[in-house]
Amino acid sequence: MATTTTDRRSLLFAFGSAAASATAAAATAGPSATSVMAQAATGSAAATTASANAATRPLALDDAALMRSFMKLRGATDGRLTIGWMDAANHAFVDGATWPMYRLLAATFQTFRQASDTLWESRTLEIAHFLDMQSGALLEKLTMPLTGTVVDVPAYRAGPTDGKVALRLDETREFRMPGESPAGASFFQTGQAITQQLVSQPQLEGERFRVREELGARIVPAQPGQRGFFYREWTIWRGDWQAVQDPAVHCVATEVVYSAATAWRPWMKMGNAPGNTLQNGLGGKVERVEDLPPELLRLTRQIHPDLVRDPVDVLAGGKT
Repeated sequence: MATTTTDRRSLLFAFGSAAASATAAAATAGPSATSVMAQAATGSAAATTASANAATRPLALDDAALMRSFMKLRGATDGRLTIGWMDAANHAFVDGATWPMYRLLAATFQTFRQASDTLWESRTLEIAHFLDMQSGALLEKLTMPLTGTVVDVPAYRAGPTDGKVALRLDETREFRMPGESPAGASFFQTGQAITQQLVSQPQLEGERFRVREELGARIVPAQPGQRGFFYREWTIWRGDWQAVQDPAVHCVATEVVYSAATAWRPWMKMGNAPGNTLQNGLGGKVERVEDLPPELLRLTRQIHPDLVRDPVDVLAGGKT
C-alpha cells in the first residue's frame, strides 16, 4: 500500500448525493494519473462527438414526468437495490493552479421510495477508496500541497442513512454526522447546513435522454470565526429515451458525467489555507455487486466483504 504521495471527493454522502461517476472502470490495479485522465478525456471526447452528430433538442416534461424519468436513471422506481459507481480524479485548486491529489473509486448502495410527484425517499450506504494516482495503490498517507503536511487518509463508509432526492429543494437545517459513520468528523463539519437540489434541462440527443442535477451544501459552523465547509456537485445523466418512457421499465442503464468543488476536508489538516478541491469523473450504475468495475469490486471485497455477500441485508439494517 502506498504510504504517501505528493499532491490528492468524497461524495456529498451525508446529504444524499448522487454521486456515482466514471465510465471506463479500471480493469487493472494501478493505472497512472495520465492514463486515468486520458480515459476520461477519451470518453468525454466520444460523448461530445456523439452529441454533436446527434440532433439535440429541449424536451418538454411536466414536473412529475421529469422526476420519474430522472429516478429511472438515478436508481430504480420499483424499490430494487441499485449501486451507483464513480471513478474520478481529485485535485487541489488554489488561485487557478492545480495539484493532483488522488484517484477516487466510490460506490453508493441505494434504494428509493416515491413520496410525491417531485420527492423520493432514499436509503443509502456509501463507500470510497482513495488511491495513489500513479501506482493505483490504496493510500494510507498523503502529503498535502502548499503545507507539505503528511496526513493519514481515513477509510470512508457512511450509512445506512435515510435521505431524500428532490426535483427542487432549498432548506436549512442542523447537520450532525450520523452515528453509523465513524469517520464522519474527518470528512464533514457540523453546524447549520444550507442545502440545495435541482433537476433540470431535460434534453434528447438523438435517442438518448439527458438531464442535469445540481447538489450543494454549505455548513455554517456553530463556533463564530471557525471556517465553514461547502460541497457543490454537478452531474449529467444519460440513458436510452425509449426505455425511460416505457412504463414497464423501472431501471435504465445510465452514463454519468460528474464534477464537484469541495472545501478542504478536516482530515487534510489545511486549516485556513486558501483554495479547495476539484473533482471530475465518469460513472454509471449496476444492479449486482459482481457487475461493479473490476478494481472497485476488488477493493470492496477486500475492505467491505459484507457488502459483497449481502448488500440488500446490510442496507436494510439499523435505520437512522
